[in-house]
Amino acid sequence: MSTPAKNAVVVPEGPLPVLPPAIWESKEVRDAVAADSPGAVVAIARKAHGLRQDELGTLAGFSQSAISRLEAGSNIAYDLRVLRTLQRLLGIPAHLLGLTDRTVPMRSGEARRLGAGLPEFAGLDGIAKDLVVGMEGKALMALCASAVFGSANGNGVLAGDAVSQLLVLRKIVNDAHNWRGTGALMSAVRNMYDFIDVLRRNARGEVRRRLLGTGAMYAEFYGWLHEEIGDLRGAGLWTSRALEQGQAADDRDVVAYCYVRMSQLAEVDGDDDRVIGLARAAQREAGVSQIVRAMALRQEARGLARAGNDACMPRFDLAQSLVVSAERPQSDEYSIGYCFTELHVQMQRAASMVDLADHQRAISAYTDLMPRWGGICQWEQGVHTARLAYAHAASGDVEQAVDLGFAALDLARATGSQLIVNELDRLDPWHETPAIAELAAEVTQLR
Repeated sequence: MSTPAKNAVVVPEGPLPVLPPAIWESKEVRDAVAADSPGAVVAIARKAHGLRQDELGTLAGFSQSAISRLEAGSNIAYDLRVLRTLQRLLGIPAHLLGLTDRTVPMRSGEARRLGAGLPEFAGLDGIAKDLVVGMEGKALMALCASAVFGSANGNGVLAGDAVSQLLVLRKIVNDAHNWRGTGALMSAVRNMYDFIDVLRRNARGEVRRRLLGTGAMYAEFYGWLHEEIGDLRGAGLWTSRALEQGQAADDRDVVAYCYVRMSQLAEVDGDDDRVIGLARAAQREAGVSQIVRAMALRQEARGLARAGNDACMPRFDLAQSLVVSAERPQSDEYSIGYCFTELHVQMQRAASMVDLADHQRAISAYTDLMPRWGGICQWEQGVHTARLAYAHAASGDVEQAVDLGFAALDLARATGSQLIVNELDRLDPWHETPAIAELAAEVTQLR
């Protein structure tokens, strides 16, 4: 039996294995992204897979010299066709290669107010305050620093309203999540968390406590973004970090909401008992707002429905009554659940009817709510559209299920949300139907 030559090209059989999420969190990758060097990100991924340049070239259909030039930063490193091929082959998150819009949208009035006096934002003076503009990561961090230290403050002392301004920024990136896919936000949110973490390590007393709580809100959001791209391990780690910081800050809303988020992660994992237990742990926290308590009740109801228990419906009723009667602070600052409405409760009630196999009732509930779907963000619309597709399929209307499935698929492409993809996977029992098989093939490309 002959052995391959020392430098022979060895092409792996089948798809390459999924790389550990920690690789994309590494300083090496973050530095490459910050330097706008997609070629360097490709090189990191290639080496992590144990491939030489010629082996990657053979797999991708390019020459070794093309891979070498790409990794060195030549013009080919910005060829979208080449980058998309390598992104799919190596399993690189699209936003790390600049294949998604990485600007964070915000209204120009918000940027102008927070960045008053900074030259980076002088160009916004003549722009309508309600116009949505894209903010690059470096500009956003300049805005963050300006908000914390004050544009006229050159002595490194925190401005009096520094924490308030950080919460304004937290609300801005939360709103941006309604307009853009996850890839546009991950780098910005991580950088802002790191910035706050440095500040709190050097602060004392009440300022330190408030920075702990604010950092927890950014950590929780970063965990959510990990869940949306399908990285449940990263989601769990960051949600646990948020919980620890919330406990250290003695911020009961943050603590309770972190239990809610852990319950939602348990739902993805299919552990219904843990879904219910964590949601009830959130409700045991004293002194939380009505909105956070409503979110916890809604999540407990989801767990009960998944376990086949129709006792979920009174929980939805109570959650809805709390949301409707809650007083909402009129503020530019972020507060947990500020955008949570009775529509969110009603949508999950309809989803729970699907879980209880009450498909006709679910279809009727969803249909009644459909004119108001614009009140929830795009990824959530996609999840519920996919659930409605499943209800139609289970009721025997596969044609309608296909139409809704492709509508959900469009939203998955627009947002990059793996949560929508997961819901579309539930249509697999009907894969022998040609149209469902076609849908499933396109869904597979998004994994």
